[in-house]
Amino acid sequence: MNSRKLLSETRRTFPATKAHCQQPSRVLIVDVTSPSWANTCSVLSEALENTLCLACGLAGPCRVPLLSLYVVQPQQECLLPFTQVKENFARIQACISELRSLPAEGCFPQGGNGVAQAVQDGLQQFKQYSRHTAAGGSTNSSVE
Repeated sequence: MNSRKLLSETRRTFPATKAHCQQPSRVLIVDVTSPSWANTCSVLSEALENTLCLACGLAGPCRVPLLSLYVVQPQQECLLPFTQVKENFARIQACISELRSLPAEGCFPQGGNGVAQAVQDGLQQFKQYSRHTAAGGSTNSSVE
């Protein structure tokens, strides 16, 4: 009987499925025009894959509610529009595979305002997503 009481108290304290996420959504911008992209691509991709694998599978409240990933080439491209991270590893892994497959350094000219444009597009995308989900009770109103 003690174990049942403990389990029910734990469920009340740490609801696994309907926990409100206090963390902001994230927009990740990767600049592949950098001269060192060939050296950082595999390391960055592996680190992202490992980190997001954990974020997708951890029990308890979400650590990263929504993620969007932009790549800056001569122009920015959204590889992953805002996606819920928790329990969505297959979609995120496909995005990381696409990131890995981008050409190495020297294929894209440096310069331009691709990063600034990606930031603006990410903010606009977040505003649209927030308006779209506001009726569904989403209260997360910030993005990093």
